[in-house]
Amino acid sequence: MKNTLLFYGAIVLLAVLLAACRDAEQVPTPVPAITLSDSTEGTAVSTNPETNGAANTPTVLPTDTAVPPTPTPTEPLAARVNGQPVYLAAFERELARYEQGAAQLGAPPEGDYQDVVLNALIEQALIEQAATAQGITVTPEQVAQEIASLRGEGDFDNWLATNLYTEEEFQEAVRQGLLAEQMIAAATAHVPQTAEQVHTRYIHINDINQANELLLRAQGGDDFAFLADQFSLEPGNGGDMGWFAHGALTIPELEEPAFALQNPGDLTAVLPITGSDGVTTYYILQLVERDAARPLTTDMRAQLLQAALAEWLAGLWENATIERLVDTGS
Repeated sequence: MKNTLLFYGAIVLLAVLLAACRDAEQVPTPVPAITLSDSTEGTAVSTNPETNGAANTPTVLPTDTAVPPTPTPTEPLAARVNGQPVYLAAFERELARYEQGAAQLGAPPEGDYQDVVLNALIEQALIEQAATAQGITVTPEQVAQEIASLRGEGDFDNWLATNLYTEEEFQEAVRQGLLAEQMIAAATAHVPQTAEQVHTRYIHINDINQANELLLRAQGGDDFAFLADQFSLEPGNGGDMGWFAHGALTIPELEEPAFALQNPGDLTAVLPITGSDGVTTYYILQLVERDAARPLTTDMRAQLLQAALAEWLAGLWENATIERLVDTGS
């Protein structure tokens, strides 16, 4: 049970997909009572007790002045996501879980973790809304089945208490987690099992003149792997980059030149790449081989799945109207 429940605990701690963001019941608006006038002006009233019956009871008419309704109490909000409330109580509860989880790991939360938690709740709302739009739901039976499997793995009740969950809150967290799984599967369904891939080598140089010289030597027939081992900033293995698909490179600017190479031995021009530190260095690529439909490795497909998921989530954020109503200190 520990390993299975850590899935949920880690999501809470990292504030990724699960959250306990349940709508509280709204207090019904009281129906305004009719206000009656206490004036008897213009009404005949007998003082004779023998004749002072129901027929002589003064008629009290309603006032013409409208009485404003009693305002409905408003539950404090942490955010609105496309008009949908994220309640402050849910944010504070999730924040407490985050802090509790960090303390259990011996690493007190640092930095803008309050903003991380709020963003997780906002993202959960976005996922819920996307699921509703696509007609994707999770049934109570699915939630019950998942929790039943967890109960059989260990001290479930103790785990709930340690991680500040009521059983109802955890049921909601499981529902949200199962819903997120379905949405992630739908958002990444287009990622293939095979893809066009190239296998290349590279030389990485920080001097443009030396890079041009090495390109001329490679064009003249010098062994590219030897040049990479002798002169590259990352020598070893002949500069072998292995196989990679579109979207798999950590330096995306190298992708288009790599896939433009058609025949084994083809070389790119010297490619200037400016890093995040503002420093420009230079690359030369050589094609070793290419395959139009090579099976993706587990790591490569995971990287493509992550990129597809990030793109989908970014689209949800970009098209949303989000109001942050709590100061997270960021």
